[in-house]
Amino acid sequence: MEQILYGAPVAEQLDKISENIFREYTNNDKKPHLTAITVGENPASLLYVSRKQEKAIKLGVEFNWIKLDAETTQNKLDEVISAEAKVTDGIIIQLPLPNHLNPEEAINCIPHEVDVDGLTSYNLGSLFSGTYKLIPATSLAVLELLNFYKIKTEDKNIVIAGRSRLVSAPLAKILSSKSYNGNVSVIHSKTSNQKLFTKQADIFISAIGTAKIYDHSFFKEGSTIIDIGISSVDGKTYGDIDTDKIGDLVSYRSPFPGGVGPITVSALFFNLSRLVNSN
Repeated sequence: MEQILYGAPVAEQLDKISENIFREYTNNDKKPHLTAITVGENPASLLYVSRKQEKAIKLGVEFNWIKLDAETTQNKLDEVISAEAKVTDGIIIQLPLPNHLNPEEAINCIPHEVDVDGLTSYNLGSLFSGTYKLIPATSLAVLELLNFYKIKTEDKNIVIAGRSRLVSAPLAKILSSKSYNGNVSVIHSKTSNQKLFTKQADIFISAIGTAKIYDHSFFKEGSTIIDIGISSVDGKTYGDIDTDKIGDLVSYRSPFPGGVGPITVSALFFNLSRLVNSN
């Protein structure tokens, strides 16, 4: 029978650490400050940022939400980022951006010392060289989930579905490091027979973003399944995992919703607390 890996207690643990650091910082007559930038009216993006705003209020963080219209030029976006970087402790650019904008250029306009998402080339380079201070929030959320529930990774076959810089690249690097000692494989849309990998996975982490793409036939008995993916179909949101017939097969599973999502928001503020504490 599966054990459900709920994200709420993990998020609460991270929040307590962040709150203590923010409280110390606020005692010096200055509140910690986070800036979020959205471009356009993407409903999912607006929802995600509103959740971050709620968390900021709860943790005593000053939150500045800059809403730019969908026709904003690259130069204008870069100017806004550069100006805001001078007056804030952390900046996030909510992705995706409209198609005419280059997200790589926008992200790399953020000075690394306020890059709370940890996605600039500088911070990702630090991660891959082993000198990192921050881990991208979604990746950190997965690691905290594994640690909290004491899921063993050493010499375990870990399969990550998806190859984004936000999730799979940082996770593959860290989970295969000496801190975790996992045997990591990454699969993607061009992997011809994904079941060759997933059926061998002790831990399967999915970050595809296609509703219920993986059903019980992809997994071996006793495995751990972590669902990061999110997609919308007919106005409803779904994870990547079809949970039908999975309960008697796997040992551990993160739910959707209520799994990695709540931890990711808390992980972002944990990163902000690290930035604040180092300044």
